[in-house]
Amino acid sequence: MRKQKITTLDNEQLNNLDLDALHEIQEGFNKIDQFPVYTPDLQWFNQMVLNEQLNKRKKFIKDLSIFIVIAVVILSGIIISLYQMPTIFIMLQIITTAFIVIYTGSILGKKVSNNEG
Repeated sequence: MRKQKITTLDNEQLNNLDLDALHEIQEGFNKIDQFPVYTPDLQWFNQMVLNEQLNKRKKFIKDLSIFIVIAVVILSGIIISLYQMPTIFIMLQIITTAFIVIYTGSILGKKVSNNEG
């Protein structure tokens, strides 16, 4: 490991360093104040809000249509399996219910053990 030299500064040197730092900070603030600030008008903000609302609506319609299509496919499969192969349908329902119970129990058990420890 390399030894580092430590130099001690007296109070006058520290005060000079502090004053120099304060002077540099003040100059930086003055330079920042010289930059022009552009504030858009109200119509621009209103247009941005309308565009965001339109984008959210399009996304909502897209997500909802995907959800409906997937739900129809799943429900159609379940109904067809119920009428065509009732034993497989019942076994699928039992396995799904058991999986949900076991999975939920394990997740809740982990949360409880994390909160206790």
